[in-house]
Amino acid sequence: MTKYHIDQSVEDAFEVGPVPTLEAVLAHRDHRIQFQQQLVSLYPNAVLIALKVNMPGPVKNNELIQTLLELGIEHLHAALNAAALETIYTKTVNAITGIEYFIVVNTSQIDLIKRLTIQLEDQNALGRLYDFDVYNSKGSLSREDLGYDGRRCLICNESSKACGRNRTHTVKALHKAMQNILIKEGSVTFNDETR
Repeated sequence: MTKYHIDQSVEDAFEVGPVPTLEAVLAHRDHRIQFQQQLVSLYPNAVLIALKVNMPGPVKNNELIQTLLELGIEHLHAALNAAALETIYTKTVNAITGIEYFIVVNTSQIDLIKRLTIQLEDQNALGRLYDFDVYNSKGSLSREDLGYDGRRCLICNESSKACGRNRTHTVKALHKAMQNILIKEGSVTFNDETR
């Protein structure tokens, strides 16, 4: 995999960047849902994967987030190639409200694709930082639909949805947990990092 260097301190890499308004974030979410529906309609016999970086806090797009997405794309394509799955469409949407990657895979086996993305989330060192959503013409498929446990919190290992909903941890604490993952994994380095 590619190695990246962020020309900032590790803390600044998480905190420096444009902060979108709530209205912009909500409008972007609506646009994303429409775009996903268009792709599923255009490719009714295929599976759509939407990849985002799980980034708590007000900054949704900066050099670090773009770098993490690039690494996620590399890992996703490697997994699809290893499974001999053909890609028929890709698009990166890069906005102040976030950066996302959409890929349509030439298969009708949504459960196969969801299992592949679950493996990336659970077994890849950076997988905890990614969110892979999988769709076909019938809708989305979740981890729980396939009998897997929901995602766990980076800090306390409880349900990540419950911790997020209850704001159990501060953004700073979540960023620190993410920083530790990045430094340990080693694909991304920072100016103040010591090894």
